[in-house]
Amino acid sequence: MKIPTSFVIPLLLAAMSVAAHNAVELPDPGITAESPFYFLDRFGEAVREFFTFSPEGKARLQLAFTAERIAEIKIILETKGVQARGLEVAHSRLLAHLANAASILDDQRTAGKDVSSLASDLDDEFDAQKAALKLAFDEEKQVLKAEENELKAKIREARRAGNTAEVEALMLQLAEVKAQKDLLEQEEEEQEEALEREEERIEEEMDAKAEAEKAIREAEEEKEEVIEEAVEEGVTIPPEAFNAFDHHIAEAKEALTAGKFEEAHHHAEEAKENLEKIEDGIEDLEEASEEEEELKEEREDKKREAQEKQDEMLRKAAEREAERLEKERKKAEEEGRKAEERLREIGGEEDED
Repeated sequence: MKIPTSFVIPLLLAAMSVAAHNAVELPDPGITAESPFYFLDRFGEAVREFFTFSPEGKARLQLAFTAERIAEIKIILETKGVQARGLEVAHSRLLAHLANAASILDDQRTAGKDVSSLASDLDDEFDAQKAALKLAFDEEKQVLKAEENELKAKIREARRAGNTAEVEALMLQLAEVKAQKDLLEQEEEEQEEALEREEERIEEEMDAKAEAEKAIREAEEEKEEVIEEAVEEGVTIPPEAFNAFDHHIAEAKEALTAGKFEEAHHHAEEAKENLEKIEDGIEDLEEASEEEEELKEEREDKKREAQEKQDEMLRKAAEREAERLEKERKKAEEEGRKAEERLREIGGEEDED
């Protein structure tokens, strides 16, 4: 499924703008959790904490540690994969750093200090770090996706050559790669949910206006990420799919201007929920498109096989199989059309609030 150039270029520019905005330079991870000398890394951080005296300095130090943990997760994914034992250790420590930062803010607020500005700074800093973590997972998913495509190509070649043994061996490799992809996506989702829970504790220390502004900004950035993902996957999103999202964002900004910060925050969260529906629709459309393409290629293989067969009975059997696959392809095409229609319906949803 192709996307017109006039549609792709603006989307790519928007995606690049978001990526540049969210970019953060990660530190050297140093010793990772995969090393038996990891205790030295933890000891060094304990020393840094001991010699940091101000509450603000301690809170900012925890965010510096989260950046190191994210760098650590990135290098572990690149070198060891999603099943590496050190990944869970790094993730647990990352959550602990965020929890420590939130506790420092809470203690200061309880002591009567205004921490809204510091909380906002820390939250913005972690947003950039979180974008770097997402990028690390996205890069690993692209590596696995490339491996998957390469294996599929080899399987098609082996089938054309009639090499059944090689096809079976390649299918096992493909199943392993798909399992790794599923595991990676599950790990990313679990980490994201856990990080959001800890991040919410920091956000609680922000004032209502700052929270509303952040929620609107996040929703708009998430929209660009959805568009970027669609471009990467070759999926065309019907423009009207974003109608409900745009409506919620417009309502959020209007409420923000009017000083109705809680209402603005609510509309921004509604916009995010709408994006989740669009993402589900994109996945359905992508799956239908992939199935259609695979069936089309298999049908072409069967047609070539039929042409090459001299035996009349084998030729007719191959033609019947090609006809069956053509019917399945049309069915997959219809499913793709329905998925695209669902995306349009999502965009037309009315705000029930």
